[in-house]
Amino acid sequence: MIRRIILSESERSQILSMHKRAINSKNISEALTAPEPVFGGSSLEFSVLFPEGSSTLPKNGKDEVVAYLKNKLKSSLPTIIKFIDSGKLPKFITIGVGTSSTGSAKRNREIAQARIESGIDMIELAFEKLGEETGEVVSQEYVQKFLTTNTDYSYQPTKLTKIFDRTTSKSKPSERFLVFKIKPIKTMGKEWQEVSGIADDIERAISSIFGRYANVNEEGVAKAICECETYSDIKDLDIELNKLGGLQYVINRAITDGFTAMGSDTEERIQIKNCLNKASNRSGKGDVADIAGDKLTITGI
Repeated sequence: MIRRIILSESERSQILSMHKRAINSKNISEALTAPEPVFGGSSLEFSVLFPEGSSTLPKNGKDEVVAYLKNKLKSSLPTIIKFIDSGKLPKFITIGVGTSSTGSAKRNREIAQARIESGIDMIELAFEKLGEETGEVVSQEYVQKFLTTNTDYSYQPTKLTKIFDRTTSKSKPSERFLVFKIKPIKTMGKEWQEVSGIADDIERAISSIFGRYANVNEEGVAKAICECETYSDIKDLDIELNKLGGLQYVINRAITDGFTAMGSDTEERIQIKNCLNKASNRSGKGDVADIAGDKLTITGI
């Protein structure tokens, strides 16, 4: 005797989801499917000026710089802790220095190095102050790791036009600088289940009783794609949509040129492009989406 089992909507959805995971197991193993450290929030960029030939600041000035650095590094600390050993942390600190045009090349190199060391010292102090504030002190070993692996350094010697005599010309205060740039980092990105949910939303938006792409909800497609937060989300979504031809194919089948009952699709195409590029740029990958005529192209996936 065959027993008829009546399933609720949630139970049916759960079974379909399990079936989908089984079918896509190979693709899932290739996906990135993990949150990642990305740049988020406004960067802190400021510079300090030194007296000629000097690489030290007055105590009150140094304390002010350290306080600025501490406050900007604070929001990044949870992400730093999460990804410190992953190799995924981007370079979020930049230290740049300049020297005056009137010093000798050798003396300028010495002063430049001393000013970089001064910047490093203030970064170390900022982490120390942050530890005093939070009760969790980052070890010198890991501070050194940030300063080696996650920091960019630059030196800009100012050059006089060759007609001027560098031994008698006066130096300019603006040449004797130390500039910091701190890019806050945070954890973003979808887990696989969330990316799978985005793919499901897209499939619902392109499907109707008349079949796929017969009566597309273009706004629904754009809204779902704009849930992507990072480059890895885009990659994962492309894998999730592989059975439908991939992300680019689905977009260009769903978002068509001209006018429909929902209005022009041009707006949704631009919205999708902007959302994809915003997610990719968070991950430091630059723009990946572009529009050519009535088609959207995605590179790198």
